[in-house]
Amino acid sequence: MTTICSWGIRGGVGNTSVVAMLGDALHQQGESVLMVDLNSTDMLRLHFNVPYSDPHGWAAARLKGTPWQEQAFSLDAGLWLLPYGMHSLPSACGSHSQQADSDDFWCGALQALRTEFSWVLFDLPPAGRQYAGLRAQADHDLLVVSTDAGCHILLASADPPENARIFVNIHDPARQLSNDLLLDWRQRYGERLLPTLLHRDEAVNAALAHKTTATRRFPDSTAADDMRALATLCMARRGPRP
Repeated sequence: MTTICSWGIRGGVGNTSVVAMLGDALHQQGESVLMVDLNSTDMLRLHFNVPYSDPHGWAAARLKGTPWQEQAFSLDAGLWLLPYGMHSLPSACGSHSQQADSDDFWCGALQALRTEFSWVLFDLPPAGRQYAGLRAQADHDLLVVSTDAGCHILLASADPPENARIFVNIHDPARQLSNDLLLDWRQRYGERLLPTLLHRDEAVNAALAHKTTATRRFPDSTAADDMRALATLCMARRGPRP
């Protein structure tokens, strides 16, 4: 099993969309995939037509003392989604900051998943600090950024962890600033910057409006091509097979 922890350097860089499309792209390559939403915004479900008001989710199950494994949705043969379950939580328990043991819980829960899936993808909250332990255990620590001045400042001031790999999302080659930042990052971060990226493509937003991913709704789109390239790269760098 190969695990990926994906997190945005800040909100709004499209990390959840990346997780949804990457999971789908890996599945299209014949891989068995579980996607887990660790972000209390509970948005990953929307990419797979699971209603936002649906009560299922691992966080809600933990609070109630029921099996968290039973909260997963089978989206396709070999493709599973485990939502957060925000709408089943009391408002006082709605944030990850108030569930400080979630990192330890998922570090332990990984052992139960070892023989079940080829891939487990975790959609982490922005900055990913709440899940330092899980990220340390993961095969791939994926930091999602977009080519804008805000992300450039955050990257320069925070300096991403040495083992994190930077994935550029929403890159617009028609904008000079995007190109300049990408060139600077390639020189500054070297191999820590992944060679693949996701171009700005309205197919991503249009697909979400249809409650699905661009890899499914618009398979010939630039975004779908980009995500297949990322999936291929991940498979080339995969951990041991189950």
